[in-house]
Amino acid sequence: MRVCLFKNAVARSSFFNDIKLTTSLSWKNLARIIQTNRSMLDNYRNGKLCISENRFLILLNLLTFEQQQLFLQEILYKSKNWGQRLGGLITSKKYPNNINRIRHLASTSKKNYVKYEFNITMSLSEKLCEFVGAVIGDGFTNQYGGAYEMQITGDRILDKDYYFTRLKPICENLFHITPKITENKNGLRLTIYSKRLFQMLTQRFKIPAGVKAYTVAIPSEILLAGNNYLYATLRGMFDTDGGVGFDKREIYSKPYIRINYTSSSKQLIKQVSNILDQNNVPHSVHSKTSAQMIQINGRNNTSQFMSKIGFSNKRHLDKIDHGITINHSKSFFIK
Repeated sequence: MRVCLFKNAVARSSFFNDIKLTTSLSWKNLARIIQTNRSMLDNYRNGKLCISENRFLILLNLLTFEQQQLFLQEILYKSKNWGQRLGGLITSKKYPNNINRIRHLASTSKKNYVKYEFNITMSLSEKLCEFVGAVIGDGFTNQYGGAYEMQITGDRILDKDYYFTRLKPICENLFHITPKITENKNGLRLTIYSKRLFQMLTQRFKIPAGVKAYTVAIPSEILLAGNNYLYATLRGMFDTDGGVGFDKREIYSKPYIRINYTSSSKQLIKQVSNILDQNNVPHSVHSKTSAQMIQINGRNNTSQFMSKIGFSNKRHLDKIDHGITINHSKSFFIK
């Protein structure tokens, strides 16, 4: 996988500004299109990081043909590890006596490396389905040369409890892997490097590698497995990519609750809508600029959702509890 470098800062700034003007999308939504977060996109825009060729081409396709031809002339391509290789050459010239010692340590570490092993055909379970749902909702998987990566991204503060108390134990119990959870200014990222997990997600569950926003769908295996597995999958999806809100306009005597789920994949929205219909969870479907949104409106309909699907993410549960407190009423949710 190569990375793209703009020839100068002017070209880089023009590229991102033209995308913003052409699409009228927010920086947050543009980041979602290339399967990353706002802070990472800002690093690309400011030139702090080189953008991968795959992500560059996705953004390039949002522009007109004339714009594409213009910016393709403003790009240089480098191998993904070009910076590491350059640093290695500089270091070897500065400290030639240390090179053999470093190579010996690296060789020893490689011998002691243990691959993560688990059965990718393991029996379907609710926890596995919930994990798959989380990947469908806000996950990303790809192969970079010989490296296989899976990430789920979220809010640094609001999703922290969910990542450490829910997703992390699921990964440890199912895959015998302790995921790496990292924070930056705005985001939280759970990362696993595992070829077997990559194979499970892409081959068994048919989740597209790379950009999946427009094509991802609930796997056929889960669709045919029964309601408990469907509920767990939707729970993972709504935990990561869903939302809870209260409409406090004066037309409502009490704050009016709404649960929503938004996706650019029309097939996914249709699947979710069908599942909710089949399980008597009233909802509506709305079209947005580049996506569709499912809304579950009102206390009774939300109660139906919570009794069958619900949330594992404390972020959403706390918001619901807060809304109930505002209403000065007892909980109307069955979990």
